Parts: sequence; C-alpha cells; structure tokens
Amino acid sequence: MHYAASRKRLITVLAIFLLLAVLSLTLAHLTDAHRRNRRENAVYSIVLTAANTYGVSPAMVLAVIRTESDFYQDALSSAGAVGLMQLLPQTFAYLREEKLNEDLTDNDLWKPQVNIRYGTYYLSYLFSRFGNWQVTLAAYNAGEGRVEQWLSDSTLSDGVNLFDIPYPETAHYVTVTLEAYREYLEKYNFKE
Repeated sequence: MHYAASRKRLITVLAIFLLLAVLSLTLAHLTDAHRRNRRENAVYSIVLTAANTYGVSPAMVLAVIRTESDFYQDALSSAGAVGLMQLLPQTFAYLREEKLNEDLTDNDLWKPQVNIRYGTYYLSYLFSRFGNWQVTLAAYNAGEGRVEQWLSDSTLSDGVNLFDIPYPETAHYVTVTLEAYREYLEKYNFKE
C-alpha cells in the first residue's frame, strides 16, 4: 500500500513538473515573439520608405532583416556583416561610392535608416540582375560571383533558376527567408 501511494505521489510531482516546464517554455516563446515584434515595429516605417523608394516588397525586406539579424540593430556576424540587414562594409562602400554616390562614413552603416536603405537598394539591384527571389536571396547570402558560377553550372541551374544550391547554409537561408516573406505578406496584408 505504501509503495502505491509513493508511486502516485511521484507521478503527480512529475506531472506538475512537466506542466510547469511546458508553461515556462511557452511563456519564454511568447516573450521572445513579443520582443521581436517590438524590434520589428521600431523599424517598420523605415522599411516601408526604403521598399517604396527601391521598388522592393516591404514583406521581402522584413523577411531579410528577420533572417539576417532578427531585428537586432547592433548585430555583427563573424564575417563582419553589420546591422539589421547584415551588410558587409565592403558591399556598403561599393554601393555608396559606385551606385548611390553618397557622402557617408563607414560608421553610418550602423544607423538603421542607412542600413535598411542600402540593404534594400542591394536587394533591388540583385533582383534586377537575377530576376527571381530565390536566386536574388542566394546572391545576397553567398555573393554574386558565387551565384553566377552556380547559374553557369548545368547540374545546378538552367541559367536562370537554381535547381540546387550547393551550400547548405545558403539553401537554408533562402528557404527560411522565403517562408518569412510569405508570413509578412499575410501579417501585413501586403499585395504583391
């Protein structure tokens, strides 16, 4: 009889512990989502302005920011990519000097308005060059030169579309960003 009561108590304690663990994880997830939403809202109007200026869907800009930095303005990658849209300083310098011809400093890349505007311009540039979002996102992640090589490889591409992205990180990046893009289309009821 004592064994049955002890076992029943143990099962009850374990059930309570499991319930508390599930509640704790759920609360943590909701808190993370709420924090991301606050960070997203802080840059939303900047995204709309840049997207409108360069003819890029705001849903795509939001998706890239979410995948690149999860809306953390001070994000810095191990490769040296900076800010919300994780632009490399050399990409920023090239766009600043060769494409947009603006008098900005390297430190301006950390400013959300500048980072989003340049990242959106770069997306627009890549899209006009490659013509579809799958290839554009692959180039944003892996680089234009690498994607050009993939497009010229008949085992990976028909010259326009990529059948296979040989870098798992880039393949994952494209998939996750396109999923986020669809979520933002629905969330904000953007018409594409």
